[in-house]
Order: sequence, then C-alpha cells, then structure tokens
Amino acid sequence: MQEIWLTLDLGNSALKGGLFAGERLLHAFNVPIKGVALDVALEAALEGYRPSRAAMASVVPALSGRVQEAVARITGRCPALIGPDWQLPVRLSYQTPHTLGADRLAAAAAAWVHYGQAGHRPVVVLLAGTALTLEVIDATGCFQGGLIAPGPELLRRALATGTAQLPEVPLDWPFSPIGRSTQEALQAGILYGFVESACGLLRRVTTALAAEPVVVLSGGWATLLEPHLGTKVHLEPYLVLEGVRLLLALNPERGR
Repeated sequence: MQEIWLTLDLGNSALKGGLFAGERLLHAFNVPIKGVALDVALEAALEGYRPSRAAMASVVPALSGRVQEAVARITGRCPALIGPDWQLPVRLSYQTPHTLGADRLAAAAAAWVHYGQAGHRPVVVLLAGTALTLEVIDATGCFQGGLIAPGPELLRRALATGTAQLPEVPLDWPFSPIGRSTQEALQAGILYGFVESACGLLRRVTTALAAEPVVVLSGGWATLLEPHLGTKVHLEPYLVLEGVRLLLALNPERGR
C-alpha cells in the first residue's frame, strides 16, 4: 500500500493542509486559525487518514506547537517543521536564512523543481496572501532572495487602525477605480493598489534578471491578481503544500 504524507502550511490567517499519495494530492483542506476550535476543525479535516509522515511550513511560531500536538494526537504523527537546515533542491544565497519564511522556502523549492530545473530557467514566485512576497531563483537553481509587501488584509487593517474615521470595509472588487463613497474609495485604493503594486514589483524584478523568468503564482489572492499581471503565469493553488511534500521526499529521516 502506498504511503500517505501529510503536508501543512500554517499562515497568518489559516492552516492549509494536503494529504499526498506519492505525487498525487488526495485531499486538501483549509482551517481558519481565528475564531474557531482549531483542534476540532483539524480532527474533522483529517478524519479517516493515518499518514506515515508529516511536515509543516509555519510562519506563526506561537501556534506551531499547538498544531503539532493536535496533529500528533489525531494521526499519531508529529509534523516536522521545515527550515533552511533541511536538504533543499535550491542553493540559498540569502544573508539571513534563519529569518526566511518556511512558506517562501517551500514555494521556491516547488517552483524550481517543476518549472525551472529541467530547462535551467530563472523562476519568480508570487505568493499573494496576508503578505505579498516575490521569490527569485536564478537559472542555476540559486535562491537569490525576493521582497515582501503588504497584502489587501494588511492594507485594510492599516487604514482602519491608523486613522480616526476610516472604517474596515469588505474586500470586494470595486466597479471603478473612482470610488463614489468612502467604502468604494477604500476598496478601490486597497485592491487596485494591491494589483498595481504586484504588477510593478514583478516588472522590476523581471527587469533585474538576465533572462525572462517563469512566473508562478499562488496564495489566497492569486486568482484576483492573475488577469492583471500582463504576462504568462502558472497558477498553482497548492504550491506551498507541494513544496513541503518535495522537502519530505528529499529528507527521508524527517517527519516520521
């Protein structure tokens, strides 16, 4: 019987998970980490599965232990936390690897293996979530670094908490970039601003590279961004989970 591996991506707004049999994703789930009984939601998401290995990319250290304990209780496997000390498919040219987000590392690993490695092409990864990050892997498989900018949720929160009169508004796409009410003006500023930021940052990063990169896009805001980027994009909704799976495969002693 083929082994089942559990991969987890603990972010600032949700815990994403995937169960893989080999390279095939059998089941994916998304559990909010705020306002829910996380243990109960995890138990429901993992019902009927007994993975033989597990690993997690976490950018919320304060919650990592709780998730590890819950998963260990439910499945009998404690997820290993991936990091720069793992065997990687890319080389790191990053001055502070201990501060590199595990989600960025996993996404870069998956994007390079699936889109850059065979053809020796540079890859740019956009993760559009709570934060917008761009990761750059050059044509030799060296992770050069990237950039980090605020996503729509952070922009909305900054405007609401940093001003006296501006409210938090629903993040619905506005009919026009010219808002005809304060709510519409905020929506236009946040969402059009986010799109223009992503497009401009991608253009600057691409210009800095010696060759045209493959662009890979993932994250909760990826589908909003995709039609605006003005270049061919590979949309990969489970990129981080696939990266965690690849890292488990490269590190057979981990996550057992």
